[in-house]
Amino acid sequence: MAEAMLRARLAGRGLDARVHSAGFVAWPGPSPPALVAVMREYGLDLSGHASRSVTGTLVAGADLVLGMTREHVWGVLAHDPDAGARTFLIVELARLGTALGPRRPDEGLRAWAARVADGRPAGRPLGRPDDEIADPIGEPLDVVRATAARLDAAAGTIAALLAPGL
Repeated sequence: MAEAMLRARLAGRGLDARVHSAGFVAWPGPSPPALVAVMREYGLDLSGHASRSVTGTLVAGADLVLGMTREHVWGVLAHDPDAGARTFLIVELARLGTALGPRRPDEGLRAWAARVADGRPAGRPLGRPDDEIADPIGEPLDVVRATAARLDAAAGTIAALLAPGL
């Protein structure tokens, strides 16, 4: 869900970005019907999505890594301890990025992410509990819709921060 929403929000701002998703528990088979149905409500097609696992290679090659929960972020850092300056909870990045301001036109994504990461309180775990978004797999449709709404709001904020003025 987050991958499709962020890709769509970035494309809507004219930013052609590579957006990929990976998790820590590979979901066998296609996306659950409730997720596909809710994404269809947003005009997004999730029917062809296939789950894949997080690897150190994926993390090392990413300019920005987003997780839905702190457990996801900690798992990323277990694969690549040096990825902390570019790994965030989705809502955390939207919150901290808004406080910092958008990426400058001449600024690379990793540099902007590092500036955002510098805004974190020192010596504390990444993100806040209220920055977390629980995975809605297996949940009723109303929970999936609420999750989609939070993801879409965060994706819209992040897209505006990454591609200001576009």
